[in-house]
Amino acid sequence: MSQIRQFLNEPLFASPVFGYELPDCELLNQALLAACAARRTSEQSMAVSNQIGWHSAPDLFLRKEEAFRSLCAQIGQVLTHVAQTTLPAFDLSIHDIQAHGWVNINPKGGFNTPHAHQGFHWSGCYYVAVPDAQDNRSGLIEFLDPRASVSMRMPDESVLFAPKFQVRPRAGTMLIFPSFLNHWVYPNQDDDERVSVAFNARVEARAHPQGAAVAP
Repeated sequence: MSQIRQFLNEPLFASPVFGYELPDCELLNQALLAACAARRTSEQSMAVSNQIGWHSAPDLFLRKEEAFRSLCAQIGQVLTHVAQTTLPAFDLSIHDIQAHGWVNINPKGGFNTPHAHQGFHWSGCYYVAVPDAQDNRSGLIEFLDPRASVSMRMPDESVLFAPKFQVRPRAGTMLIFPSFLNHWVYPNQDDDERVSVAFNARVEARAHPQGAAVAP
């Protein structure tokens, strides 16, 4: 390689998955658990990808509860960071981040079938309560390779060539990923419930630029 000069190395068609830890989240998580439980007692579950589990209406960014408002503010910070990281030349001052979100509660046996979130740029999930897994796969989130034409796999699969990628969530962490990326959640095998808040976001041009904002 001493005489060979590389001139290109682009990770084409990438599917970046971001992970964040929220600081000092214990009190927030306690408040979120109470707010989620209150909603569950008064609202019917929606039927989307959830099996056995409870799914709220997608009105997270319209909620008045302080716990949800606090989480939405931090989601906005993370989405802004993701946008700046992936598109450093992108001018957020003339765009809004439009978002909606919902609560997922998976009791024992609850899971989410494979799905994507069409019509958005980014999707994400904040983990409020995650049981200690006795089963190695309990409650895992698994992302599936979106490249349908891949027919040959590398013998030693790195994350760049693997057909799937798994993350074991922890309470107080947030994942952000492209909305086109198919994913699903393994059944919760624990007696304790797995509680998360999921959301979708897209970037839209502002009619009257005044700085970036996250709105429902």
